[in-house]
Amino acid sequence: MGSIFAAMRRCQLFDGIPEEKYQNVLNCLHGEVRTVLKDTVLLRIGDCQRRPGVVMSGTLRISLYSEDGNLLTIDRLSRGRVFGETLVCSMSQDSPIQIDALNDTEVLYLDFDPLLLQQENGCPYRMRVTANLLQEMGRGALFLNQKMRILAQNRLRNRIKVYLQGLPVAPNGEIRLEMGRGEMADYLCVDRSALSRELGRMQKEGILTYQGQVIQILDSEFLTA
Repeated sequence: MGSIFAAMRRCQLFDGIPEEKYQNVLNCLHGEVRTVLKDTVLLRIGDCQRRPGVVMSGTLRISLYSEDGNLLTIDRLSRGRVFGETLVCSMSQDSPIQIDALNDTEVLYLDFDPLLLQQENGCPYRMRVTANLLQEMGRGALFLNQKMRILAQNRLRNRIKVYLQGLPVAPNGEIRLEMGRGEMADYLCVDRSALSRELGRMQKEGILTYQGQVIQILDSEFLTA
């Protein structure tokens, strides 16, 4: 259980719950750990998501298809991230997204019925988990808002700017990206080569420099203009 509890410590859903009570919460929510092999599709577009989950290890990808049939990456979920909570809480029967495993992944599946239904429940941490769930869904709404802002930009440079605006900037202008170049291109819904060309042009213009997953902002007005 050590690895499960370690992942739960990194998950906002269990924030404020003593570690010695994790097992009680797992019993209350009927927690079940499953191993998902690489390239396995956990949820297909149009399917019903019956149980939310927490990534224990590995990485899941959330994606959807554009009108021209291209698979667009919406988000990548690593250890401690929750998925499927919005679909379950909305009781939606048809998923608008697809979820698949980018590598072998361990998932903790949960049952939210004790949180959603009016039923007797002896778990004293049910309200804490419910409050955390609302915060998690709020963060998800903010994430989707940023994603919509990115996709609303016609120019690639503006998509890059909106993405960077959502990341912490060090006093010296350094930004550490959360993903590699290919993942960033997927996130911005652009071709990787086009992204590389645009970053190269921005470097030549003295706006920024980049090395691996580190970007140095040279023009302080770029992110504020």
